[in-house]
Amino acid sequence: MVIETVEFGHVEINEEDIIHFPEGIYGIEAINDYVFLERNDLDVPIIWMQAVHNKHIRFVVFDPLFIVDEYQPEIPDDILGKLGAKSLDNLKFFVIAVVPKNIEDMTVNLKSPIVVNFETKKAYQVILENSDYSVRHFVFRDSGVAE
Repeated sequence: MVIETVEFGHVEINEEDIIHFPEGIYGIEAINDYVFLERNDLDVPIIWMQAVHNKHIRFVVFDPLFIVDEYQPEIPDDILGKLGAKSLDNLKFFVIAVVPKNIEDMTVNLKSPIVVNFETKKAYQVILENSDYSVRHFVFRDSGVAE
């Protein structure tokens, strides 16, 4: 299957790589199918979460462990069930970045991670309850990424 993207042009993907968000992403609930695309020529682990059927809907996401030393979100049991996961070991977390013109002002949303079960091909964006994680965590100022 070939999809069109802004960053990569036309990309061939395997349909098995499509991740389904039954409830979509907050604010874009009607777009449910995404694929994760990486550029191997960068030294930074940037991943694009690209909508399969709309080239303009895409997010820059990171593994949160690249941003903070420890990231231990508490995922509600009902979400684990919806993802078909018995534990967090079956899941992968991503955080959405906001990339402004001045890259030093880039933030990530640690409070509402994307939680993916690559085995079941399902994902949810979860708002963490009782968490000290920030919605606007500055990557370069708060994390020491650029040190």
